[in-house]
Amino acid sequence: MTEDTRERWWQTPVGRRNILRGAALSGLGAAAAGMVGCGDDDDDADETPGSGGGETPAPTATPAPKRGGVLRGAQTADLNMSTGYPFVFLAENPFLNYLPVEPIVRYVDSLEPELHLAERFEFNADRSGLVVTLKPGLTFHNGAPVTVDDLKFGIDLIKDPAAFGIKGAFQLAAFAKAVTESKIVSDREIEFKFDKPRVNMADFFVQLPVVHRASYDETKSGKAINGTGPFKFKQWTPGQSLTFERNANWHGAASGGGPYLDGVEVRFFGDQDAAGLAYQSGEIDLLLGPPAALAADNRKLVHIAPKTGLDYLGINVSNPQLTDARVRQAIFLAVDRQRVVDELREGLTEVTSQPWPKSSPAFDPALEDPMFDQAKAKKLLSEAGWKQTDPIPLDHRTSAAYVTAAALIQQNLKDVGIETTLIPSDPTAFLAILRERKFKGFWITSHSFSHLAPLTNLQQTLPYQEKNMSYYETPTYLDIRAKLENLDPLSAEAKAQYKRFNEIWVQDPWLVPLAPNSGPQLVSEKVRGYGTYLTAPTNAPDFSKVWLD
Repeated sequence: MTEDTRERWWQTPVGRRNILRGAALSGLGAAAAGMVGCGDDDDDADETPGSGGGETPAPTATPAPKRGGVLRGAQTADLNMSTGYPFVFLAENPFLNYLPVEPIVRYVDSLEPELHLAERFEFNADRSGLVVTLKPGLTFHNGAPVTVDDLKFGIDLIKDPAAFGIKGAFQLAAFAKAVTESKIVSDREIEFKFDKPRVNMADFFVQLPVVHRASYDETKSGKAINGTGPFKFKQWTPGQSLTFERNANWHGAASGGGPYLDGVEVRFFGDQDAAGLAYQSGEIDLLLGPPAALAADNRKLVHIAPKTGLDYLGINVSNPQLTDARVRQAIFLAVDRQRVVDELREGLTEVTSQPWPKSSPAFDPALEDPMFDQAKAKKLLSEAGWKQTDPIPLDHRTSAAYVTAAALIQQNLKDVGIETTLIPSDPTAFLAILRERKFKGFWITSHSFSHLAPLTNLQQTLPYQEKNMSYYETPTYLDIRAKLENLDPLSAEAKAQYKRFNEIWVQDPWLVPLAPNSGPQLVSEKVRGYGTYLTAPTNAPDFSKVWLD
């Protein structure tokens, strides 16, 4: 098949947006710290950043890491232990997500599963079943042996959270419900059967932490977290601090050499500015999502995980003023993504117009263009016979970064002739409206999961899944999803479907990309070994490699 060299509909002769193509700097946004996180599709509570896009500066390395010392971290939200941790990826809990718990397999830098707690992870021929054998001798932090019943526990809880005293639903529920049978063969071996062949089921297990079933009530109350990770949960003092200590019996020490730190101490701050002041005074070694100016002033110490999704403008395509695809194309072109980067991200992140990271088989280099063209946007609106009847509501959180972003987008849309009304909501209310699909026009938020198999993103992520918030369910889109369910995610046939998706992404948009869902991670000068990330669990920093000079 020859490459399609036809001019894409958004491509125009050299102009401002093309001149700016090379202007985006490698790095990670800072001013949008309140905008980013694991994403609303991870039950994000809004204030704590997670992973993003861009290139990571090479970590300073020495031949011999030093052992000892305590890494001092910061976060602005207190822990939330009652909603299903660790099976829900709450942005309030970044260090809890990274340090004490692990899955049986993980993605290191590709979509090929790497054995971690498992010594065997084998699908049957049509991927309708899976056999897992755990490594021998694995123990939890409390000394209890790790069994396949503990692995099964996570699946059971996600399927029926109420049975375990958990309120709410899980992003992983669709995957868990696909497991129709879990046959325990021995303490170390289990056979799973699925409802049908599941080509992306590995994505479920790389996101499924293993914790001790028998002590889970203590986890819900915040008294203990018995996982298998390189650091043990030690103590949580609500509103004040969170501490971890080195797991001397960590199963990965033989191959990885770590962990090198004696422990990690996390202090809670009222906001990012207060945490930034603590960093500047030398009280903090690691700051997730620092204030914009602080990140810009310390660029050499900023690290960036690979992109996992987008900050985006959502569109309710059932709104009578937004049903015409040409109107939505115009909105896509009206947003100045370069300005988002420059003004909200201090020029530290890359411009993107797609959800896919470069590692994804669905990635399209042409969609890294800013795609900003107000003249063409006005032309499309004219062709569509645009006559606005009422201002379109634009919902956003009351966090400072969202307020700023909403004002910028409102001006962009006004410049092409689209009037909006800003509707601020506190984070809790915003997320409730989001999940109930009750936004009437536009909204600004973020999502993750586009770094996994593209099918997983379409199935698991709120803006793309069936009954998504945009009410976007065209025959073409549903056909793409259906075909991908039977295709190897890395196959040529699947890539043909990704091309179809990327075409409707810009020709019949229901989301408008703003920027990678980026959050800077700022270390002090004495931190070494930081900057290695796993693809999944979602861009977890490898703390087993971190040490202090």
